[in-house]
Amino acid sequence: MSSKEASDRLKRAAFDAVPLATAIFRKERADRLVFLDGNSEFDVLLQESSKTDQGAAIRPGAALSKLVAASLSTTSEPHTVSVQLGEHQGAFRLRGRPFSVPDDPAEYVVVQLRALTEQESTEHDLHSTIRQLKDLLDNSTALMYTKDLSGRYVIVNDYFARRFGTSAESIIGLTDHDLFAGPIADVYRDNDNMVIRTCDSIEVEEPLAIIGDRTDPDEDSRWLSIKFPLIDDAGRPYALGAISTDITDRKRAERAARDAMHEAERANRSKSEFLSRMSHELRTPLNAILGFAQLLQDLPLSPRAAESAGHILDAGNHLLSLVNDVLDITWIEAGAPGIATTPVRAIESIHQALELMRPLAAAQDIEIASDLHGALHRYILADTQRLRQVFLNLLGNAVKFNRAQGAVRVWCELAEGSLRFLITDTGPGMSEDDVQRLFTPFVRLAQAAEVEGSGLGLALSRKLVEEMGGVLGIEHTAPGEGSTFFVEMPLGPEPEEEVPVPESGIGTVVIPGGAEATILHIEDTYANIRLVENIIAGMGDLNLVSATSGRSGIALAREISPSSSCWM
Repeated sequence: MSSKEASDRLKRAAFDAVPLATAIFRKERADRLVFLDGNSEFDVLLQESSKTDQGAAIRPGAALSKLVAASLSTTSEPHTVSVQLGEHQGAFRLRGRPFSVPDDPAEYVVVQLRALTEQESTEHDLHSTIRQLKDLLDNSTALMYTKDLSGRYVIVNDYFARRFGTSAESIIGLTDHDLFAGPIADVYRDNDNMVIRTCDSIEVEEPLAIIGDRTDPDEDSRWLSIKFPLIDDAGRPYALGAISTDITDRKRAERAARDAMHEAERANRSKSEFLSRMSHELRTPLNAILGFAQLLQDLPLSPRAAESAGHILDAGNHLLSLVNDVLDITWIEAGAPGIATTPVRAIESIHQALELMRPLAAAQDIEIASDLHGALHRYILADTQRLRQVFLNLLGNAVKFNRAQGAVRVWCELAEGSLRFLITDTGPGMSEDDVQRLFTPFVRLAQAAEVEGSGLGLALSRKLVEEMGGVLGIEHTAPGEGSTFFVEMPLGPEPEEEVPVPESGIGTVVIPGGAEATILHIEDTYANIRLVENIIAGMGDLNLVSATSGRSGIALAREISPSSSCWM
């Protein structure tokens, strides 16, 4: 054995004799350490031979290199660390120090490791848990704090200090009244007292203020605070804990949404008021158009002129129907004032609608069959006039959208607490996509393109039924299979006494033979005055007196000679 070999063995024996696990690294550069050797204690600690890793690069991202870097920065005291070394996971006491070799420019690091005792390990785990909790507190984006029973801050997280532009130490020991305006501090303190007094947690919105700012924040600047008592072993509160989150952006968004909703409601009310006020102005000229068209049809006209008069009358009726539908939609959006549901005979509205529709259906060679036995001797809660309007719309659609020589069937079924009216036709039916759009106002389906209509009828009918507490929908439809609509109305009790339907104020006035009658007509539209004059002119011994206002009409009535045989 040469003297060099003997020297190396001696050094190896001395290295292995060191009682602590020891390893040597070479520093390649600032971000790279290379493992060189470890003694036998190091091998035992890792439970594997460190020689197998000889020459392996350990970067600062790896656990051991981080520990070595930490020990180099604090050489005076050992470091307690938790790390995975080989197959060994645990807490260790680590000391690292640099050293150099003569005539060798490389930098070396010697590291010594010792496994912690059970007590040291317990203390390390405790400190680690505290560190994690502090990291959790300080990295939160909410205020986290505790106060003692006198309201003084005991703990505040780092976010609390950053949010208010100060240090945590400067807040500890102060109360809300030391930091905030009096009214705001009173709110905080009242909520704290409630938690302590009830020994129960609360979630509450609190004003968001700035330390030192003595002005009240706006009503949208708010904390959402969760406050809870901290209870000792005797079950008594010894402190208060709280987590406060800034919800100012949410509150402002909610306010903006409310303002937008109120503005939309205001605009909708303005639209409804405008249409309501325009109802007279919309209908008045239409009355003149329809009236003069009817007068034209009573005159001897050429075939071409008679056809033109018929077109004027048809278009006018269509426009009047559209105006009525729009006004009805507006009326419903305004809450349907005046609609009242009372117990009425279930058969009444559907029977009246059928009687009106049968001649129109017969003219188009459409058969209507009905079985209303299910409605006999039953009462439903409804408005008879409005329900009849709904049935006229459904029956009208069943006729308009039917095939040639088609059929319409109407029947009733008793349901739980309600009566269901069903109307089925033999028309083309509808697809699922069509059904989704069917009750949208002003939307018309492809098969309705050649049929006169506004696209409002079904939307209006559904709203009317819903206002009366019922349901309107589609029982069944499919392309080529026709459609079945239903109206379901709640059953009502039989009234103790039938309320007679008031007779119309329009009646027949009998004029004695040979007598003359004077008619007082009050109208502010010249076209309608001329229309009535033309109608009265062809009715014999009638005198027409027109007035353009109520006041002038009363004056004319007083001037009419009492000797007149009759005046109206």
